[in-house]
Amino acid sequence: MKEGLKLLALLIGKVWLIVIGGLFLIYLIKNGAVAIAINELNLNLTIMFILLTLSTLFIIGYYLRYWKYILMPYSLKLISQPKGENKEISVFLDKFKKYDKNKNIIYYKNKNAIDIKLYQDKKREIIHYLGLHNKSIELDIQPFKNKWVKIHNYKLPYSFDFDIGKLKQGYLYYGVSKDGDYYKKLEEQTSMITVAESGAGKSNLLNLLLYSIFWNYNNGIDSKIDYTVLIDLKGNELSLYNYKNTKFIDNIEGVETIFKELKEIMYNRYKIMKETGDKKFKGLPIIVVIDEVGTIGTYFDKRIKDNIFNDMIELFQKGRACKIIFMIFAQKCDSTNIPSNVLTNIQSRVLMKTDSDFNTNSMIGTKETIEEITLQEVANFNRGRAIIKDGESSKKDLIQVPFISENQHLAIVKSFNYLK
Repeated sequence: MKEGLKLLALLIGKVWLIVIGGLFLIYLIKNGAVAIAINELNLNLTIMFILLTLSTLFIIGYYLRYWKYILMPYSLKLISQPKGENKEISVFLDKFKKYDKNKNIIYYKNKNAIDIKLYQDKKREIIHYLGLHNKSIELDIQPFKNKWVKIHNYKLPYSFDFDIGKLKQGYLYYGVSKDGDYYKKLEEQTSMITVAESGAGKSNLLNLLLYSIFWNYNNGIDSKIDYTVLIDLKGNELSLYNYKNTKFIDNIEGVETIFKELKEIMYNRYKIMKETGDKKFKGLPIIVVIDEVGTIGTYFDKRIKDNIFNDMIELFQKGRACKIIFMIFAQKCDSTNIPSNVLTNIQSRVLMKTDSDFNTNSMIGTKETIEEITLQEVANFNRGRAIIKDGESSKKDLIQVPFISENQHLAIVKSFNYLK
């Protein structure tokens, strides 16, 4: 409170001096050394009084409206100090700049530098200070411009139904993030693994991405995808997508065979790229979807299993440039289910609800890294909540995947019958 009153008094004093000085300067320019008539002086004084009163009311109104934001750096000691041995270096205080009401974003600036980590470490204190602790609010704290920080408070839906109208040509639809609908361009999609325990919403995400994939066949006209490979060794869930330009595989020998075929395609595409001088294949992508990759890792025949994983490593390393994209789904990502040298070559990651610290650390990072993204424990994620790490930018986003009922799923699959 004391610091806020000091700031208010100082700002009002500055404005008074500026206004008085400005009016006096205008008066001198206008009148010069000419004798001042009494009525003219009274008029100038009246104008000066009105302007000063309006300025003071504006400042007081501004402080009343943004009081808690102005005081926050002082109340929570969010004060960035320059690092150096010279004790005489001036300390520049973090200053509230603006609040974007439409986006719920607060901006602060420091003339010296903003300590982003300091703000991230005090997320819970900031939420409590702003009176948001009783709401399901998330804070996204990011650097902004030069020596700025932006604090975005947002709320993702706990659950929402899928709308087929969200599907777009050239994009994969994942759900919603703090910025609205979350899409990934097909051109920018890298090989990805999704890890989640049973009941976390993994199947919803799998089907959602498949809807996007088949939507991009676009009735066979100007298709955005070459063909799709669906691998499901644990059952026949993916066999529902019995469309043209789709290969369904439900046995381990078939997986070994298709991976060898994909490697040949990859070599041929690289040959074309070498001839044309392109760094990226100009043709259409091939999408490979594997449901429950752990069924490969636990297969009894070590030779077949090793062959498959060795081919996967090469396909992950080289396949991106020639547009062979994998989407892998698993309950666990330990070495029993997927070898570590395979996992490290998968660029994009999606982490959903899991109580395994190994899953969390391998997919996204430490507890501190998770806390920079969400205040919620991964083990307490609601159905459909996920952290997605982009394979190109390494940017991490919290998203909510829509719910798809069984009846809606069957109806959507049936609606793609024109692809048969």
